[in-house]
Amino acid sequence: MEVLRLPPYPIDTKWDVPAPSTQYKLYIEDLVDHSVEELTVTSDSNSQITYTIQQAKAQFDRKFLFRILSMSGTIILDSNLDILRPYIDYRTLGTTASEIQEYKILEMVARGLIDSVVTDGFYNEKHIVETTGNGADYMPIWEDLNKVLKVYRDNVLIYDVDAENPEDNEATYTVTLDNSAIIRVEDEKFDRLQSAPLDLPGAVGDLGYVGGLITAFPKLCDFLFVLDVGYKAVPPDIEYATKLLIEDLKCGKLDYYKRYTTSYNTDQFRVQFDKSVLDGTGNMIVDKILSKYTKNITKIGMI
Repeated sequence: MEVLRLPPYPIDTKWDVPAPSTQYKLYIEDLVDHSVEELTVTSDSNSQITYTIQQAKAQFDRKFLFRILSMSGTIILDSNLDILRPYIDYRTLGTTASEIQEYKILEMVARGLIDSVVTDGFYNEKHIVETTGNGADYMPIWEDLNKVLKVYRDNVLIYDVDAENPEDNEATYTVTLDNSAIIRVEDEKFDRLQSAPLDLPGAVGDLGYVGGLITAFPKLCDFLFVLDVGYKAVPPDIEYATKLLIEDLKCGKLDYYKRYTTSYNTDQFRVQFDKSVLDGTGNMIVDKILSKYTKNITKIGMI
Protein backbone atom coordinates (compact mmCIF):
# COMPACT_ATOMS: atom_id res chain seq x y z
CA MET A 1 0.00 0.00 0.00
CA GLU A 2 1.21 3.48 -0.85
CA VAL A 3 0.08 6.24 1.47
CA LEU A 4 0.63 9.84 0.37
CA ARG A 5 1.84 11.98 3.25
CA LEU A 6 -0.34 15.02 2.98
CA PRO A 7 -1.99 16.85 5.89
CA PRO A 8 -4.20 16.61 7.86
CA TYR A 9 -2.69 14.05 10.21
CA PRO A 10 -3.04 11.40 11.53
CA ILE A 11 -3.75 9.20 8.50
CA ASP A 12 -5.86 6.05 8.90
CA THR A 13 -5.15 3.03 6.68
CA LYS A 14 -7.61 0.16 6.23
CA TRP A 15 -6.62 -3.47 5.75
CA ASP A 16 -8.86 -6.45 4.93
CA VAL A 17 -8.68 -9.51 7.18
CA PRO A 18 -10.53 -12.87 7.09
CA ALA A 19 -12.89 -12.42 10.05
CA PRO A 20 -14.79 -9.62 11.80
CA SER A 21 -14.44 -8.77 15.51
CA THR A 22 -11.25 -10.82 15.78
CA GLN A 23 -7.89 -9.98 17.32
CA TYR A 24 -4.81 -9.81 15.08
CA LYS A 25 -1.17 -8.93 15.58
CA LEU A 26 0.60 -6.27 13.51
CA TYR A 27 4.31 -6.37 12.70
CA ILE A 28 5.67 -3.13 11.17
CA GLU A 29 9.40 -2.99 10.36
CA ASP A 30 11.17 0.17 9.19
CA LEU A 31 13.28 -0.91 6.19
CA VAL A 32 15.90 1.79 6.89
CA ASP A 33 16.84 1.35 10.54
CA HIS A 34 14.99 -1.99 10.99
CA SER A 35 13.17 -0.79 14.08
CA VAL A 36 10.03 -2.83 14.77
CA GLU A 37 6.58 -1.87 16.02
CA GLU A 38 4.24 -4.64 17.21
CA LEU A 39 0.57 -4.09 18.03
CA THR A 40 -2.55 -6.09 18.80
CA VAL A 41 -5.70 -4.83 17.05
CA THR A 42 -9.30 -5.99 16.64
CA SER A 43 -11.08 -6.09 13.29
CA ASP A 44 -14.38 -4.27 12.85
CA SER A 45 -17.72 -5.65 11.67
CA ASN A 46 -16.59 -5.23 8.03
CA SER A 47 -13.57 -7.53 8.53
CA GLN A 48 -11.13 -4.63 8.39
CA ILE A 49 -8.46 -3.38 10.75
CA THR A 50 -7.22 0.19 11.03
CA TYR A 51 -3.59 1.23 11.36
CA THR A 52 -3.09 4.90 12.16
CA ILE A 53 -0.03 6.79 10.90
CA GLN A 54 0.80 9.58 13.34
CA GLN A 55 2.41 12.82 12.23
CA ALA A 56 5.77 11.84 13.76
CA LYS A 57 5.91 8.74 11.53
CA ALA A 58 5.08 10.80 8.43
CA GLN A 59 7.91 13.33 8.78
CA PHE A 60 9.99 11.49 6.18
CA ASP A 61 9.37 9.42 3.08
CA ARG A 62 9.59 5.92 4.51
CA LYS A 63 9.06 2.29 3.57
CA PHE A 64 7.88 -0.43 5.94
CA LEU A 65 7.31 -4.16 5.90
CA PHE A 66 3.70 -4.59 7.03
CA ARG A 67 2.49 -7.97 8.30
CA ILE A 68 -0.82 -9.06 9.78
CA LEU A 69 -0.69 -12.26 11.82
CA SER A 70 -3.24 -14.34 13.66
CA MET A 71 -2.89 -14.61 17.42
CA SER A 72 -1.28 -18.02 16.87
CA GLY A 73 1.41 -16.45 14.66
CA THR A 74 0.14 -17.46 11.20
CA ILE A 75 0.83 -14.77 8.59
CA ILE A 76 -2.43 -13.44 7.17
CA LEU A 77 -1.00 -10.60 5.07
CA ASP A 78 2.58 -9.87 4.01
CA SER A 79 2.72 -6.48 2.30
CA ASN A 80 4.48 -3.15 2.10
CA LEU A 81 3.52 0.23 3.57
CA ASP A 82 5.14 3.13 1.72
CA ILE A 83 4.61 6.61 3.14
CA LEU A 84 5.61 9.00 0.35
CA ARG A 85 5.19 12.68 -0.47
CA PRO A 86 3.53 13.31 -3.86
CA TYR A 87 5.24 15.67 -6.28
CA ILE A 88 2.06 17.73 -6.54
CA ASP A 89 -1.06 17.93 -4.38
CA TYR A 90 -3.46 16.02 -6.61
CA ARG A 91 -6.40 17.23 -4.50
CA THR A 92 -6.08 20.68 -6.05
CA LEU A 93 -6.51 19.33 -9.60
CA GLY A 94 -10.03 17.93 -9.27
CA THR A 95 -13.37 19.05 -7.90
CA THR A 96 -15.35 15.83 -7.45
CA ALA A 97 -14.33 12.74 -5.49
CA SER A 98 -13.98 10.68 -8.68
CA GLU A 99 -11.78 13.32 -10.31
CA ILE A 100 -9.56 13.57 -7.25
CA GLN A 101 -9.17 9.78 -7.18
CA GLU A 102 -8.26 9.80 -10.89
CA TYR A 103 -5.67 12.52 -10.36
CA LYS A 104 -4.24 10.56 -7.42
CA ILE A 105 -3.53 7.62 -9.72
CA LEU A 106 -2.19 9.87 -12.49
CA GLU A 107 0.18 11.58 -10.01
CA MET A 108 1.54 8.19 -8.97
CA VAL A 109 2.20 7.25 -12.62
CA ALA A 110 3.78 10.65 -13.41
CA ARG A 111 5.98 10.36 -10.32
CA GLY A 112 7.07 6.91 -11.44
CA LEU A 113 8.06 8.29 -14.86
CA ILE A 114 10.10 11.07 -13.23
CA ASP A 115 11.77 8.62 -10.84
CA SER A 116 12.76 6.44 -13.79
CA VAL A 117 14.89 9.34 -15.06
CA VAL A 118 16.05 10.84 -11.73
CA THR A 119 16.49 7.59 -9.86
CA ASP A 120 17.00 9.17 -6.42
CA GLY A 121 13.70 10.99 -6.75
CA PHE A 122 12.72 14.16 -4.93
CA TYR A 123 12.01 12.69 -1.52
CA ASN A 124 12.96 13.62 2.03
CA GLU A 125 14.24 10.47 3.69
CA LYS A 126 16.04 9.19 6.75
CA HIS A 127 19.32 7.46 5.85
CA ILE A 128 21.86 5.57 7.91
CA VAL A 129 25.59 5.81 7.23
CA GLU A 130 28.05 3.49 8.97
CA THR A 131 31.75 4.27 8.79
CA THR A 132 34.96 4.41 10.79
CA GLY A 133 36.65 7.50 12.18
CA ASN A 134 38.93 9.30 9.75
CA GLY A 135 41.06 11.04 12.37
CA ALA A 136 39.84 14.51 11.33
CA ASP A 137 37.24 17.05 12.45
CA TYR A 138 35.22 16.77 9.23
CA MET A 139 33.30 13.64 8.23
CA PRO A 140 32.50 13.93 4.48
CA ILE A 141 29.17 12.32 3.54
CA TRP A 142 28.06 11.33 0.02
CA GLU A 143 24.46 12.39 0.63
CA ASP A 144 22.29 15.49 0.19
CA LEU A 145 22.49 16.38 3.88
CA ASN A 146 19.92 18.43 5.76
CA LYS A 147 20.40 17.55 9.41
CA VAL A 148 22.13 15.10 11.75
CA LEU A 149 19.48 13.20 13.72
CA LYS A 150 21.57 10.75 15.76
CA VAL A 151 25.23 9.82 16.20
CA TYR A 152 26.47 6.54 17.63
CA ARG A 153 30.15 5.96 18.49
CA ASP A 154 31.18 2.38 19.13
CA ASN A 155 27.49 1.45 19.42
CA VAL A 156 26.80 4.10 22.09
CA LEU A 157 24.35 6.92 21.40
CA ILE A 158 26.26 10.18 21.91
CA TYR A 159 23.89 12.62 20.16
CA ASP A 160 20.13 12.68 19.62
CA VAL A 161 18.54 15.80 18.13
CA ASP A 162 15.23 14.89 19.81
CA ALA A 163 16.68 14.14 23.24
CA GLU A 164 14.31 15.20 26.03
CA ASN A 165 17.29 16.64 27.89
CA PRO A 166 19.89 18.07 25.45
CA GLU A 167 22.47 18.04 28.23
CA ASP A 168 22.48 14.25 27.99
CA ASN A 169 24.22 14.53 24.62
CA GLU A 170 27.97 14.12 24.77
CA ALA A 171 28.33 16.75 22.03
CA THR A 172 26.30 18.46 19.31
CA TYR A 173 26.76 17.53 15.66
CA THR A 174 25.62 19.52 12.66
CA VAL A 175 26.07 19.83 8.89
CA THR A 176 28.55 22.23 7.29
CA LEU A 177 27.06 25.22 5.48
CA ASP A 178 27.89 23.67 2.10
CA ASN A 179 26.11 20.44 3.15
CA SER A 180 29.16 18.31 2.39
CA ALA A 181 30.23 17.01 5.80
CA ILE A 182 29.34 16.49 9.44
CA ILE A 183 31.13 18.47 12.13
CA ARG A 184 31.06 18.69 15.90
CA VAL A 185 29.84 22.04 17.22
CA GLU A 186 32.40 23.97 19.26
CA ASP A 187 31.48 26.84 21.59
CA GLU A 188 34.78 28.71 21.35
CA LYS A 189 37.24 29.58 18.60
CA PHE A 190 38.30 26.34 16.97
CA ASP A 191 40.51 25.46 14.00
CA ARG A 192 39.23 22.17 12.61
CA LEU A 193 41.52 19.56 11.07
CA GLN A 194 40.60 18.90 7.44
CA SER A 195 42.57 15.66 7.35
CA ALA A 196 44.11 13.22 9.75
CA PRO A 197 47.32 14.57 11.33
CA LEU A 198 50.56 12.65 11.53
CA ASP A 199 49.94 9.77 13.91
CA LEU A 200 52.62 10.07 16.57
CA PRO A 201 52.73 8.06 19.80
CA GLY A 202 52.16 10.06 22.97
CA ALA A 203 55.45 11.26 24.48
CA VAL A 204 57.01 14.08 26.49
CA GLY A 205 59.75 16.28 25.06
CA ASP A 206 61.47 19.56 25.91
CA LEU A 207 58.46 21.49 24.66
CA GLY A 208 55.83 19.37 26.45
CA TYR A 209 53.51 16.63 25.29
CA VAL A 210 53.36 15.56 21.66
CA GLY A 211 51.18 13.00 19.88
CA GLY A 212 47.85 11.63 20.98
CA LEU A 213 45.83 14.41 19.31
CA ILE A 214 42.06 14.10 19.89
CA THR A 215 39.77 14.80 16.93
CA ALA A 216 36.01 14.81 16.47
CA PHE A 217 36.11 11.50 14.59
CA PRO A 218 39.08 9.55 15.98
CA LYS A 219 40.50 6.59 14.16
CA LEU A 220 39.69 3.06 15.35
CA CYS A 221 36.19 4.23 16.38
CA ASP A 222 33.04 3.03 14.65
CA PHE A 223 30.44 5.69 13.83
CA LEU A 224 26.81 5.36 12.83
CA PHE A 225 24.95 8.46 11.64
CA VAL A 226 21.19 8.76 11.27
CA LEU A 227 20.68 11.57 8.76
CA ASP A 228 17.91 13.72 7.32
CA VAL A 229 18.65 13.76 3.57
CA GLY A 230 17.00 14.78 0.33
CA TYR A 231 14.53 17.51 -0.58
CA LYS A 232 12.70 19.27 2.25
CA ALA A 233 10.23 20.51 -0.38
CA VAL A 234 9.54 19.49 -3.98
CA PRO A 235 11.22 21.98 -6.38
CA PRO A 236 8.68 24.17 -8.23
CA ASP A 237 9.87 23.04 -11.66
CA ILE A 238 9.33 19.40 -10.64
CA GLU A 239 5.79 20.26 -9.58
CA TYR A 240 5.28 21.83 -13.02
CA ALA A 241 6.83 18.81 -14.77
CA THR A 242 4.53 16.49 -12.81
CA LYS A 243 1.51 18.55 -13.83
CA LEU A 244 2.58 18.40 -17.49
CA LEU A 245 2.86 14.61 -17.34
CA ILE A 246 -0.52 14.31 -15.61
CA GLU A 247 -2.11 16.37 -18.39
CA ASP A 248 -0.41 14.23 -21.03
CA LEU A 249 -1.57 11.03 -19.35
CA LYS A 250 -5.11 12.28 -18.96
CA CYS A 251 -5.36 13.43 -22.57
CA GLY A 252 -3.44 10.51 -24.10
CA LYS A 253 -0.63 12.67 -25.42
CA LEU A 254 2.29 10.43 -24.44
CA ASP A 255 2.70 9.13 -27.98
CA TYR A 256 6.39 8.27 -28.25
CA TYR A 257 6.23 7.74 -32.00
CA LYS A 258 5.18 11.37 -32.47
CA ARG A 259 7.72 12.89 -30.13
CA TYR A 260 10.93 11.05 -31.02
CA THR A 261 10.55 10.29 -34.75
CA THR A 262 13.66 11.29 -36.70
CA SER A 263 12.59 10.08 -40.14
CA TYR A 264 9.44 8.84 -41.81
CA ASN A 265 9.04 7.29 -45.30
CA THR A 266 5.56 7.12 -46.75
CA ASP A 267 6.54 4.61 -49.48
CA GLN A 268 6.93 1.60 -47.22
CA PHE A 269 5.96 3.25 -43.94
CA ARG A 270 9.46 3.11 -42.57
CA VAL A 271 9.74 5.00 -39.25
CA GLN A 272 13.05 5.68 -37.50
CA PHE A 273 13.15 6.66 -33.83
CA ASP A 274 15.75 8.58 -31.92
CA LYS A 275 17.51 6.43 -29.30
CA SER A 276 16.16 8.67 -26.54
CA VAL A 277 12.70 7.20 -27.14
CA LEU A 278 13.40 4.65 -24.40
CA ASP A 279 15.23 7.00 -22.04
CA GLY A 280 12.85 9.84 -21.27
CA THR A 281 9.36 10.39 -19.93
CA GLY A 282 7.69 10.90 -23.30
CA ASN A 283 7.50 14.66 -22.86
CA MET A 284 10.51 16.56 -24.19
CA ILE A 285 9.85 19.63 -22.01
CA VAL A 286 9.79 17.45 -18.90
CA ASP A 287 12.97 15.68 -20.02
CA LYS A 288 14.70 19.06 -20.36
CA ILE A 289 13.61 20.02 -16.84
CA LEU A 290 14.86 16.72 -15.42
CA SER A 291 18.20 16.89 -17.26
CA LYS A 292 19.68 19.26 -14.66
CA TYR A 293 18.86 16.82 -11.85
CA THR A 294 20.37 13.68 -13.36
CA LYS A 295 23.68 12.48 -11.95
CA ASN A 296 26.41 10.67 -13.85
CA ILE A 297 28.04 9.57 -10.60
CA THR A 298 25.66 8.36 -7.90
CA LYS A 299 28.18 6.76 -5.54
CA ILE A 300 31.76 7.67 -4.80
CA GLY A 301 34.32 5.05 -5.68
CA MET A 302 37.16 4.02 -7.97
CA ILE A 303 37.21 2.09 -11.22
